[in-house]
Amino acid sequence: MINRPTIDKYRPAMSRVIVGLSMRDITPEVGIQSNPWGMSQNTQSKGIHRKLTASAMVIKSPAGTELFLVALDLGWLCCYECDVVNFRSRVVKELGIELDDLLVNLSQTHKGPPFCIHEANKEGAELVPDHIENVISTVIELCVIARNNTQEADITWTYGSCDLAVVRDLPIGDNDYVGFNPELKADQTLTVARVTDLSGKILATLANYGCHPTTIGWDCDLVSPDFIGRARELVERSTGGQFFYLQGACGNLSPRIQYVADPEVADKNGEILGYATLSTLSSMLAPATELRFTEIIKSNANLAIWEPVKIDPPRIVKCERIIVRLKRKELMSEKQMWLKWSDVNPKIVDSRVRKQIGMRIDYVDGDSANHPVWLWQLGNALMIAHPGEAYFEMQRELRNRHSDKVIMFLDMTNGPGYVYIPTRSAYERNAYQSWQTLLAPGAFEDMIEKLDNAITQFFETV
Repeated sequence: MINRPTIDKYRPAMSRVIVGLSMRDITPEVGIQSNPWGMSQNTQSKGIHRKLTASAMVIKSPAGTELFLVALDLGWLCCYECDVVNFRSRVVKELGIELDDLLVNLSQTHKGPPFCIHEANKEGAELVPDHIENVISTVIELCVIARNNTQEADITWTYGSCDLAVVRDLPIGDNDYVGFNPELKADQTLTVARVTDLSGKILATLANYGCHPTTIGWDCDLVSPDFIGRARELVERSTGGQFFYLQGACGNLSPRIQYVADPEVADKNGEILGYATLSTLSSMLAPATELRFTEIIKSNANLAIWEPVKIDPPRIVKCERIIVRLKRKELMSEKQMWLKWSDVNPKIVDSRVRKQIGMRIDYVDGDSANHPVWLWQLGNALMIAHPGEAYFEMQRELRNRHSDKVIMFLDMTNGPGYVYIPTRSAYERNAYQSWQTLLAPGAFEDMIEKLDNAITQFFETV
């Protein structure tokens, strides 16, 4: 018998599930309101840089669990009425599922139309209602198509690296400003899931990465998915499968070069993400495969031989929604908001007030906020999704504490709770994220501890 290493097999995170996929173009009509930047002189689009896309996936287990994941090239949806009532409740009613069985992740492009009817208040606003209706009906249709076209599939999960994102909290004097900070290093973790049929053909690639799509700024009048469009083109062209971009913890992350008028810069940023995703795919073992140490061969050196072995992946599909109670800040009344913004265009103030009040519905509860988090276990991988924009340190810390599993961490998913979740130091530096949020200092740190405990209780070891 030969001596063996302490660890004599390597098994990637994997799942065997039943999946269905679909996607469709949701690019709006030219002329629609689509430039939300405060500096924008013209809010109407005059053309299309790249198409906006809706992607849907259904995931089923042999036991009958059915979950839906939708990725949209859209900005944000802070309004309870437009998100929970008019959008997701309608989708799940048509599908005959529970509200918590659907995750909708928004890319957060800053060059698309509003998905909230109450933000349609500038030039081109008359085209917004039809666009919103088209998106909602498209999501329903895509989910039905995915449900009706399922097959057994393997999902392989792994971590890669991408250096697109940089820290965007730049200290100048006593305050932080929103721009590239060359003194700090961003989280470069790129989490990739490869979905293949049982013959090994790639059906879809999921890329989970935290970075604000803010390459293109206010001087461009084109609708654009920002860097996600070029990344999608590269991955889909190479693999032949769908590409899902799932926004990660991005509260303090952005591209190094941003706020520009030239959409080619967004394409270059997209190439960074796209090629990083392809590189990560190339590093993966074949589906449903582990490596096992087999022998030592004596050559000029003693060579340890590892061989790939086919295995049966775990088939666990489970989900849970938890509420993380977080302390909130003192909040302004409607009257106080109108007084504070008395020098701003009344139509804009009305939109801000509606947004602030809408964000609180079913979220603010007494002196706290009820922040929803969804946990999905797929085989021996974990997906954590929430509506906020967390600082990247949250996903990094949770991955460090649970290094035995691959974790996808999704910002900008479902609602209510589309708020920043900044570190305590961001409040001390008066960062933009600290005064935009409804949450009090310490919420970030508290959420990490509560999620850490929730993961330990939820995750089933396989």
